[in-house]
Amino acid sequence: RSVYSTLAYQGYGRRLPLDELRSINDWAIRGHWPDLAILIEVNTETLDERMKLRNKDRFEREGKRFHDRVRKGFTALAADEPERWVVIDGNASARVVRQRIRKAVSKRLGI
Repeated sequence: RSVYSTLAYQGYGRRLPLDELRSINDWAIRGHWPDLAILIEVNTETLDERMKLRNKDRFEREGKRFHDRVRKGFTALAADEPERWVVIDGNASARVVRQRIRKAVSKRLGI
C-alpha cells in the first residue's frame, strides 16, 4: 500500500479531512510522493468472489458504503493525477493482470 491508501481509506472512507491528511502525509514522506501508482479496477462481482477466499482485515470487514467511498476515492485520486497513475483492468486471471501491470509499468517507465 502507499500514501494514496491513507487518503482513500481515511479520507474518503472514514471521511477525515483530505487536506489535513495530505499535509500530514506530505510531511511524513518529506514531499517524496510516488512517481507511479497502480489502480487495479475490479467489478463488484469479481471482487466479492475473491474476497471470499481472504482472511479479512479490519478495513476489509467494513460495510459496502465504506468500500464504495474508498473505491470512489481511489478513482478520484487517479483522475486528479493521471501522470502518476496507471489504471489496470483487474477482472482477468492473476496471470493476465500481472502481464497488464508489467506492460503498463514498462511503458510508463520507458523500459
